[in-house]
Amino acid sequence: MEKIKKIIEKMLEAMGLEAQEINIKKDNLSKDKEVMDVDIVMSVRDADSFMRDGAEGLNALQHIVRLLFSKETLGSFLVLDINGHKEKRKNELNDLAIETAKKVRRTKSSITMEPMSAYERRIIHLKLAEQPDIVTESIGEEPERRLVVRLYP
Repeated sequence: MEKIKKIIEKMLEAMGLEAQEINIKKDNLSKDKEVMDVDIVMSVRDADSFMRDGAEGLNALQHIVRLLFSKETLGSFLVLDINGHKEKRKNELNDLAIETAKKVRRTKSSITMEPMSAYERRIIHLKLAEQPDIVTESIGEEPERRLVVRLYP
């Protein structure tokens, strides 16, 4: 885990940015899989450079770090976050999922949501999987892929 911290610090330094703190937490998904949550705490100004255009910078940094550590994190899934952005977004998406399900029930019509990343669609799929009367389906091609939420047939 220290190696991951050092590499991230060097990458940020090369970009002229600085991490105030890097926290890594491991959670077990199952006996074979674990999630490594890496949260980088940095100034709002520095963080903003990663959050533009749907957090493309954050996603790119996460991809690079995953590639660099794919052998060492075998059996692990690495999730990179900056200033808790993904956790806040996850909460927003969970709220959106519940509100969308309520609207589908009320109107008895399917709702096609705005285009989202695979990560965001997955959050909504998982949240609505808890609802026995609601089904979700992804349609379209990236980057316009969307979720359709409807009542269970």
